[in-house]
Amino acid sequence: MPTHLSFGNGNVTGLGKRITELGLRGRAFVITDDTVGPVHGPEVMASLACAGFLAEIYAVPAGEASKSLDRATDLYAWLASHRAERRDVVVALGGGVVGDLAGFVAATFLRGITLVQVPTTVLSMVDSSVGGKTAVNLPAGKNLVGAFHPPILTLVDVGLISGLPIREVRAGWAEVIKTAAIFDPALFDELDTVPLVELQPDRMADILERTVRWKERVVHEDPRERGIRVVLNFGHTVGHAIEATTGYGTYLHGEAVAIGLVAASRLSVRAGFLDAGVAARIEDMLARTGLPTRYDPTFTNANAILDRTLTDKKVESNRVRWVLLRDIGQVVVTDELSADVIRDVVEALVRH
Repeated sequence: MPTHLSFGNGNVTGLGKRITELGLRGRAFVITDDTVGPVHGPEVMASLACAGFLAEIYAVPAGEASKSLDRATDLYAWLASHRAERRDVVVALGGGVVGDLAGFVAATFLRGITLVQVPTTVLSMVDSSVGGKTAVNLPAGKNLVGAFHPPILTLVDVGLISGLPIREVRAGWAEVIKTAAIFDPALFDELDTVPLVELQPDRMADILERTVRWKERVVHEDPRERGIRVVLNFGHTVGHAIEATTGYGTYLHGEAVAIGLVAASRLSVRAGFLDAGVAARIEDMLARTGLPTRYDPTFTNANAILDRTLTDKKVESNRVRWVLLRDIGQVVVTDELSADVIRDVVEALVRH
């Protein structure tokens, strides 16, 4: 079933009505966190009530620690105490942690309850709220237990990010730049001419919509991540390695991806696919957005990053499949990069 998408500035007030237009009635169970809930929970609950939903809300502690089986068990108990039924709706109101956790609970309770995503960060708007991937973490690693459970609706309201710290906004923008680089030369040119800090809400909503619709097209074609969806991992091989080797606390996901985008662009040049001037445009755009383009040697090093890339999900037969560029809007996937070239590029990205 395709995900319905709604974009705007202030459109969260119509959430309940939009859900009923999709043929859903009954009860809504809102899962949020204790940071987002007090700010946006009342508006969401009011919208659901106006549309005739009996709504309940549960706030988990904010932060990655809530993405756990223990927290999922708490939510199962909460849903069971209210005798939730398959015809009810789970509404995920929050960033990526809440979206992943609520999505996992919706996918597994009663073998599947309808899910609605209302993301409240730029990163979750353009990434985790679309695509259907849900998961919780284990002590052995991130996202090791999960399910594919696409939301019936993802509602993107740029008004929900008005109070976000600028660092969070910039980190999310790395995924917007990535999407433009792999799919959309016109969007890339637009991002190159209008600084993030100067974007008005309506124009930001338009850019986010174009970004999300690119991802939705790819996900619709490859819902189980077995083919073309791999292109969405441009910049993520080194990005994920930087996140992991720094303990997932030094860099936000989008900041690590930004460094990974520089690495992938430079590897594209070294492999003979991409003009150096295009790689420089990508790096310059990231820097002007306020994103890091080098990693701090205080927290990680080239050896650790290179070792971690070998555990990437794109590894096959002990060879990393690198997502690279031929040009803006043209992707190539290869496992034929020499270890020396990869090492040269990663070592050159250390911050001096």
